[in-house]
Amino acid sequence: MPRPPANLLFDQVKLRFLGVVPGDQVRGLVPFYHFRILIKRTTDVGHINFRIGDTEHVRLCAGHIGYQVEERFRGRHYAFQACCAIAPFVRSIYPAVILTCDPDNVASRKTIERLGARFLDEVPLAPADQIYHPGSCVKRRYEWGLCAEQP
Repeated sequence: MPRPPANLLFDQVKLRFLGVVPGDQVRGLVPFYHFRILIKRTTDVGHINFRIGDTEHVRLCAGHIGYQVEERFRGRHYAFQACCAIAPFVRSIYPAVILTCDPDNVASRKTIERLGARFLDEVPLAPADQIYHPGSCVKRRYEWGLCAEQP
């Protein structure tokens, strides 16, 4: 797997690469790049992962990119900025990726829509999928075309 560039930056966010987490074929999990989201170069506000692979789990449930911003830092568009920072690296591997969110996760939905991702559909999760639980049994799926003119 290619090593990501050292300087993945956008606006206030810098991504710090921690490593590649191996996949688990038996469970349908693909390897992923793991980054911390930093502001002011040192303050850790969350993480972003870029999954490499095209399994049913990625396409229907997890998506290629997952992020989480700590609660005290939410509402400042750090997830959006992290996606914009990682976009050039993602673009070097895929022309487009799948992004997902729970239907009731308004913040994640707004981030995805702000990125210009195209809504595809809502899909039920299989109860056997590792991210299925009673509060998360449906995913909204989007396609994020990573053309050069997008962030």
